[in-house]
Amino acid sequence: MITSHTLNARRKQSGITLIEVSIGLIIAAIVAAAAFIAFQNNARRTEVQDNIKQITEVISETKQKIGSTSGYAGLDNTVATQLAILTAIDQDNSYGGDITLADVDGNENLATLTWTGVEGDQCTDIILAVANGITNVTGVGDVVPVTNGQIALADTADVCGDGEAPVTLVMEFGRR
Repeated sequence: MITSHTLNARRKQSGITLIEVSIGLIIAAIVAAAAFIAFQNNARRTEVQDNIKQITEVISETKQKIGSTSGYAGLDNTVATQLAILTAIDQDNSYGGDITLADVDGNENLATLTWTGVEGDQCTDIILAVANGITNVTGVGDVVPVTNGQIALADTADVCGDGEAPVTLVMEFGRR
């Protein structure tokens, strides 16, 4: 027999229901997913910034140590290592690809920096950021000229492709 005392006892029971637990788990999953996405975006930004910094430093050091004096004829990784532009350890970029410095057909006024293994989705960011220090860039397509430190956003597709596959960037730069 159910009495009013029994009904009051049931109403006063404490605890959480399955629905409350489910809602809590859903909220926790959403927060965890958002944190994971934010972490991935931050890691991507850091990798892009590290590569931009390294490319800029290599080009700047090369221009300063070689381009302003004797010119680029005969430039290669051995010379760059001897002049501390590249270290023996530093001949790989953060993508695990090679870094190569070379003259352009013995031309003392032009050199190239080759950066292999650039992740396709990061290629455009890198090219736009280093455009100020280069004169031409090649990736998956034709040579794209860089005018006054600017590259048209539409031209980055010629360099970076569809953003899926890794890209080898060949950046040409001249003397100061």
